[in-house]
Amino acid sequence: MPDHLPTFEVFLKKCGRRTWRWRVCTTEGRLVMHGCENGRPAAKYTAERALFLMLLTAPYRPAGRASATARSSLATPASRWLPRHKMRE
Repeated sequence: MPDHLPTFEVFLKKCGRRTWRWRVCTTEGRLVMHGCENGRPAAKYTAERALFLMLLTAPYRPAGRASATARSSLATPASRWLPRHKMRE
């Protein structure tokens, strides 16, 4: 396991009347994913879901502890979970 594991933060920002932008960044400020939603609860949910799915597929996650279902979900593309315009590669 690496000595230094990355830490991530979720940011929400209101843009307009109903639009909220969300970002997932490293603590150093590097943008990992971003998107926008109508309504703060939807933006918060989407950002936290994106962070969870990213951590679920992390390369440092021990394979021995993962269930068969989790291991099989690693093979599915991330585009299945998030629309392409909301992913940052």
